[in-house]
Amino acid sequence: MIDIHHHILPGVDDGPHELDEAVEMCRMAVDEGIETIVATPHVLRGRWPVFSPLELAAQLDRLRHAVGDSPRLLLGSEYFFAHDMADLLRTGASIVPLAASRYVLLELAANNVPPMLEQPLYRAQLDGWVPIIAHPERNLVFQQKPELLAYLIGHGARVQLTASSLVGAFGPQAQASARLFLERNMVHFVATDAHNTDRRPPLVKKALAALRELAGDEVTEALTHANPLAVVENRGLPWEPEPQEDAPAGLFTRLRSFFGCR
Repeated sequence: MIDIHHHILPGVDDGPHELDEAVEMCRMAVDEGIETIVATPHVLRGRWPVFSPLELAAQLDRLRHAVGDSPRLLLGSEYFFAHDMADLLRTGASIVPLAASRYVLLELAANNVPPMLEQPLYRAQLDGWVPIIAHPERNLVFQQKPELLAYLIGHGARVQLTASSLVGAFGPQAQASARLFLERNMVHFVATDAHNTDRRPPLVKKALAALRELAGDEVTEALTHANPLAVVENRGLPWEPEPQEDAPAGLFTRLRSFFGCR
């Protein structure tokens, strides 16, 4: 497995507090079959201090020195979405793309989808970036209106599911939404979103068994290795199925209204 969403850097956000815990998370990840971790500290989220990309890279080097070559450690970030996303990406001062690629992991608040979201995503795409929406199965709006997620996928966004959502770690609604998104071909990556060794550890074997049962070996391979590898290698995704919206007539008009399109 190549894990593109993992809070492994110590002392920068709500991930591990100390280096020793980060090292133990790496060992746990290797035991679970995770060969590569893209570190994704929160950036520009009000409750956490802002670290520069150079400071985050220094922290990653410190962790690499402590764990050696396994797992392979790469740098990224989880950007808390704001409408100036495209402008911030142009500066290169805060958002760290995944593994120095053109892919950017972004997080939405758990209880809303911002109006006109697709407009800054489109501007970022014009500059060559590919936005990946993190854990939409835990978002209350996407849970109630999965067609909104399908709409964003149709406009260039890609989707990362949290593995443990498939086995109920974030509650029954997140679990049901995760499975629904899979059934409707609305998932491009499965990652751990691990934070620590106890409450949110990088344990994936049970979740990946559930994924294989739900989607089969080919899709599991695509979501956990082939597509993440394409991110790490900065190329197009080999597996991009057409979303199945399963929505009533007139949806497009309502979506345009929801997102503030004209």
